[in-house]
Amino acid sequence: MDNWYEVRTTCDTNINVAAPISAIAFDPYQELLWTGNEKGRVTSHFGSGLHRYTSFRAHLNPVRQILVSDKGVISLCSDSVKMTNRRGLIKWTLSNEDTTDLHCMTYTTMPNSEILAAGKQHNMLVINVARGIVVKKVESESDIVVMRKSRLICCGANSGEVTLMDPRTFKVEHRVQAHTGTISDIDTIGNLLLTCGSSARHGNLIIDPLVKVYDIRTMRPLVPMPFPTGPCFLKMHPKLSTTVFIASRSGQFHVCDIGNTSDIHFYQVNTSSYVNAIDLSASGEMLAFGDAASFVHLWEDRKEAKINAYSNPIELPTIQTPPNITTSERSSLSLIGMPYYKEPLLSVWPSNMRFEVGNPPPKIDPDILNNMKMIDFVGYSPNPGNMKRNQVVRYSRKKHKDGTPKFRSEKERELQSGKTELDATSTKMPKYYKRVEIQYSRFGVDDFDFEFYNKSRYAGLETHIANSYCNSLLQVLFFTPVLRLITRSHIGTACTKENCLCCELGFLFRMLENARGRNCQASNFLRAFSTIPQALALGLFEPDEPDENTPYSMLIQNFNRFILEQLHQECNSNNNPRLLKSLPLEQTSHSMIQQLFGMQVASISKCQCETQTDRLTTSFVVDLQFSSKVNLFIFFSFVDILRTSIQREIQQRAWCNNCQQYVPTIAKKIPKSLPPVLSINCGAGTSVPLEIWRTHDGQNAWLPERVSMDIDDDDILTVKELSSDAIVDINTSGSSKHANYELMAIISQVRVEKEIPHLVAFIKVPKSELESTSKSPWYLFNDFSVKNITEQEVFNFQGMPVVLYYSRVDISDLMDTSDLPSEIDKSILFKDISISKHHSTNKKSVDLLTPEELPQPGTLVAIDAEFVALSQEETEIRSDGTKSVIRPSRLSLARVSVLRGEGAKEGFPFIDDYIAASEPVVDYLTEYSGIKAGDLDPGSSKHTLVPLKIAYKKLRLLLDLGCVLVGHGLKKDFRIINILVPPEQVIDTVDIFHIKNRQRKISLRFLAWYLLNQNIQTDTHDSIEDAHTALLIYKKYLQFKSEGKFKKVLEDIYSEGHKHNWKPTHGMFPTSHIEGSSSSYPALPEMLETNTTEISSEIIENQNSETSEIDFSQNK
Repeated sequence: MDNWYEVRTTCDTNINVAAPISAIAFDPYQELLWTGNEKGRVTSHFGSGLHRYTSFRAHLNPVRQILVSDKGVISLCSDSVKMTNRRGLIKWTLSNEDTTDLHCMTYTTMPNSEILAAGKQHNMLVINVARGIVVKKVESESDIVVMRKSRLICCGANSGEVTLMDPRTFKVEHRVQAHTGTISDIDTIGNLLLTCGSSARHGNLIIDPLVKVYDIRTMRPLVPMPFPTGPCFLKMHPKLSTTVFIASRSGQFHVCDIGNTSDIHFYQVNTSSYVNAIDLSASGEMLAFGDAASFVHLWEDRKEAKINAYSNPIELPTIQTPPNITTSERSSLSLIGMPYYKEPLLSVWPSNMRFEVGNPPPKIDPDILNNMKMIDFVGYSPNPGNMKRNQVVRYSRKKHKDGTPKFRSEKERELQSGKTELDATSTKMPKYYKRVEIQYSRFGVDDFDFEFYNKSRYAGLETHIANSYCNSLLQVLFFTPVLRLITRSHIGTACTKENCLCCELGFLFRMLENARGRNCQASNFLRAFSTIPQALALGLFEPDEPDENTPYSMLIQNFNRFILEQLHQECNSNNNPRLLKSLPLEQTSHSMIQQLFGMQVASISKCQCETQTDRLTTSFVVDLQFSSKVNLFIFFSFVDILRTSIQREIQQRAWCNNCQQYVPTIAKKIPKSLPPVLSINCGAGTSVPLEIWRTHDGQNAWLPERVSMDIDDDDILTVKELSSDAIVDINTSGSSKHANYELMAIISQVRVEKEIPHLVAFIKVPKSELESTSKSPWYLFNDFSVKNITEQEVFNFQGMPVVLYYSRVDISDLMDTSDLPSEIDKSILFKDISISKHHSTNKKSVDLLTPEELPQPGTLVAIDAEFVALSQEETEIRSDGTKSVIRPSRLSLARVSVLRGEGAKEGFPFIDDYIAASEPVVDYLTEYSGIKAGDLDPGSSKHTLVPLKIAYKKLRLLLDLGCVLVGHGLKKDFRIINILVPPEQVIDTVDIFHIKNRQRKISLRFLAWYLLNQNIQTDTHDSIEDAHTALLIYKKYLQFKSEGKFKKVLEDIYSEGHKHNWKPTHGMFPTSHIEGSSSSYPALPEMLETNTTEISSEIIENQNSETSEIDFSQNK
């Protein structure tokens, strides 16, 4: 460390903005050095040349500290904290009564997400970096002037004391009186803590000539390091854990080893003033000083030093080079640029000649012009009633794109203005085959018009979820009635596997059954699918950014094979029910999936030495084996290729135990039984030309709608094509050797021009589930787009078929599902289940249900849920300044509470489950959810912690028992939980207390203040409190309804809300709505109050009262 030298010195050349440097920081992400001066200006310099990059005025007061994150630069002065991007554009500014005298800041346990700011004031502030709001206040016992963070947060106080705080709970762990005066600087790395400061002697402060060193594991002092000129700044080397830089105000600095205080190297900064700030780069190769003369001094220890080992490129302005233009007699004059001129151009119009003329007058409605009568020079016409008085039609700047739905909010505005339009486009491929995507408005996904794409009674599946390419096959499996019964029976059992795909598939099928045409999402199934290691090893996960070369055809075929094998493993047990009537009456060893999809195949391998190996296997999927010669398809039919793919003979090299070497062998595949449902993978997308699939012999489709398969006594397979009106042979019905199959589903890969390919499913809906208005039993499922199509359109393929499903014509006679377990396991409601290591069974946070309290149809329960964010919202700023949501934030259930809604224990919770986090949480949304870091961790949580499947299963059971759920803003809660509740089982107070022709939906907090005279959500949200409040509000609604004054009360609520800007007034409650009725309201049950107090003392810290008024779900 003896080769440091000064390489560059720079200062601001503008004397009007130049000022002493007060803060300095290297950028850990880009090759930038940031400085702040005493005039509040922040400046950045690029590279070792210190080239000026950006400069802007951030504060009115001196900048005291700068922190650099991946999203921007955070600067702090005495009365404000501001975040800007690296170009100087402001992201947020925090300045209020809590920022009185700030001095320092540091990151908490969540780098780039939270910072802790402190100073000579009563409270330390925890600030959310993404929103720029105070999410928590921590009381400070002393005036803090400097902070650093390693394993603990080290705070240096004005009194010379150093306190070490836990970065999660902000509780003081250790204290040490390092100096008798004030602290100048501290730094920490690993288990070492270094301090420098001053001591009080004879009433004056004298700089201590020693740097104090402490071991924070034992809080014992180590050997101090002498620095005679007075240490004022400390910087630990980021790579050499025992090397420290000690600097004084005069510019002298030492580089020394903590373990060997005699190894010291002396240097002097060439400054004419005194040093105010110092920082060391993340690479340890650069050292920067800022002095009171506004100079920045840069030191390096090697040539071509870098600020970071790996830096992101900086954003530079695009410099357009002048074009090289060659002209001829035919060249356009517009190729030549503007000539030099001396006189003003016409575009420089004088300001006194410019006048405001406003917008052009609105066009008069044609109905008015047609019915107008002229009297003298005045025209009179009746008002058609399309607009309100004095209302002007607002003209949209951007025309709506054809072929896509309008947002619901746009439709409402058009209905009010009397303007409606419907455009149709004609393309070679029907537009309903194209890839569909969800568009997001400022109202979120609820504003998207899914009904534009689906007018049937069958639910579609949304696409904004990872691995949503599985939607097409999930729809095919849903319309396999026997599989639906199997999964429904499985979710009623006490399955203990956390990520069980059979359970998740059963939950999804129940949701699709109850949807009645509403859109659904397979988020829980796909989340469980993404946790299975075998799926990752098989490459079944969709890339984060798919392109036109993404092989969706291979992905869906591999997923088809994987899901059937996975369901077989999860449904297999020692006591499998008998579904196939042809099986023996005694208990079968075949799983239910084997009985439904399994084809028994004998694999025979014969060596030249006549050694033969026989093995009986079960295959769930048939892979079509095509010839490499495309022209052969003209002579071979589909049934020929199907037969040779099932029963085939190949020559291959294999290991022979008799010969003890790899030798040529003959391998045969001989089918022994035929499955009730035949699943076929069609191979790669280029195996068969699309023209071959569409027609054959110019008349019939190459793919038959019906096929007949027969295995004779010599195990020879015969496959024939049947006509659609062929009669089933009754004598062979139920046989596993002979079967007549009917096409039930096709999955095709569709690609429109150069767009990203996608998958669609053609499904023949069973007659028992067919709509009465259906023109054909065939439906096209293009994710959330569902359309009834003709059989001719199915076989006139618009995309390449990749998966086929055939079902036996006599499957209803072949399968007997009466032996499936039908009893639902209700014991989950009576058990206290928790995976937390610190869960206390003695702590009664809930009063569990007893078997006597088992809910009956119509039982009223109150519910509320809290959520955490797994990913941040992705947005883009358009050129006109408007914001567009590309992908919304992904939320996950974190806590759910269910309370009794009636009976002797009304208001008592019987479910209060925290859900263990299976994915990294990027934001706990503490100010809205009350969830904090550690609450969802089985190793540290003190709450009832369960996997997501357990919590979901409880809610599913309550719905199946017929419970009616009461809550506030439940629509969004149910969507995130991924459960679909029938409308007759939901009572949502946000809809009850809402006037339809008004956009405002009233928050639960305001309703509680107005109707119940209660202040809720004062510190944070609590799901038990919110559910109980919603229950009381619903009871109040019933009271008003019975008294016949509900409409008047609702109008009074809106009137009072406008008066108070929809914010409750603390200490004041309205009383006009309770005249003539009882003014007392049911309080929280005693046990519920205790539980709320415990939660508040263990989890919830006091937060800024203003943040609690922000409406996270737009109605809670």
